[in-house]
Amino acid sequence: MTNSTPRHAGVPARGLAMSRRHLVAATALLAAGPLALTTTAPAHADAQDPVAVALDWQATAIATVPFSPAKGLYLAFTSKAVDKAVAASLRRERSSEAAAIAQAAHDVLVAYFPAAGATLDDRLAQTLASVPDGPAEDRGVAIGADVAGGIIDWRTDDGRNDPSIVYSKPSGIGVWQDVRGMATPWLGFVDRVVGAQPVPVDGPDPVGSAAYRADLAEVAATGRTGADPDKATTATFFNVDAFSLYRAALITKLRSAPTGLRATTSLFADLDLATAEAFRQTWRLKFNVGFWRPVVAAVADDGDPLTEPVAGWTSVLPLPPYPDYPSGHGTITSAFAETVRCHLDDDISLTLNGAGGSRTYASLTALEDAAFLSRIWGGIHFRDAMDDSFVIGHTVARQVCG
Repeated sequence: MTNSTPRHAGVPARGLAMSRRHLVAATALLAAGPLALTTTAPAHADAQDPVAVALDWQATAIATVPFSPAKGLYLAFTSKAVDKAVAASLRRERSSEAAAIAQAAHDVLVAYFPAAGATLDDRLAQTLASVPDGPAEDRGVAIGADVAGGIIDWRTDDGRNDPSIVYSKPSGIGVWQDVRGMATPWLGFVDRVVGAQPVPVDGPDPVGSAAYRADLAEVAATGRTGADPDKATTATFFNVDAFSLYRAALITKLRSAPTGLRATTSLFADLDLATAEAFRQTWRLKFNVGFWRPVVAAVADDGDPLTEPVAGWTSVLPLPPYPDYPSGHGTITSAFAETVRCHLDDDISLTLNGAGGSRTYASLTALEDAAFLSRIWGGIHFRDAMDDSFVIGHTVARQVCG
């Protein structure tokens, strides 16, 4: 039966102690496609309010890290460094948390994205200019630099950008193939950022099964170009950089309804660690399973006498260069929603600035439901891929939140 609603309802603090006037040595610039969503970071922060500084540097992070499947990994490095720096600064007498936040975030971001160094240097200088000179500022800077160095050391040789990992499967019914190759295939093999356990899922429904036929019929009817303008508008709205889409909305919410400093930095650390680990698991499954996309399934003769190929069928959304199962967008959405629930509540209103305008969702559940259906209505995911991605994202988020 075709449904219209979802079926879901100790990093070591060691390393480089650095002056705020210096940059961490660059490692590697992430190769990524163009941003689908841009986020303008604030030009200045009131360093007398460390919460505002933390939110400003979160905005700086999402503006700095280019969009790619690995974006969540680099955001996790930054958020973890900031949270550890705040914790260390609060344990010290006469230490500036604002300085510690800015230095930690700056050093991690510059290490991985040296091309953004001049902008990041300027933003660091602006933050530190509003911190009174003296021992408290110096201690905060030293703490931030030391923690950032520890994060960078921890992630050295962690499997990022491993060129030996290449997706390759023989063609056949149900097998994903794309002449572009799979984007970021190494992501599913990279070292974990948090000790969450692998989430068991049962894989895609077999081609020819009743469940598969139902999902194929649903996406073929609702995700076809020209099928439903309203559904297509929702699909297009969510077809942006989801890492930035959700986190920018959360930053805006926390500016208007701030929480405490540790509550803020631990929320973002948990959010990014949960997203990065859930996404790592999702990408490993994509690589291992290699299940085809609906746009191929809809026009293919799959040998099932109960399904008919639909000549000329095209999806509302363009096809991304990686397999259907499970959904990366579903993983980002569910990990985000469950982490924010853990720290705040489900009944939190968020305004998203997606493609074509803004939309306000009165709860995290409402946001998840819309994002879930957007990928089916966009014609690029089977419902089963969305279901299992939500299982992964929710489960890992709960593991991280404890």
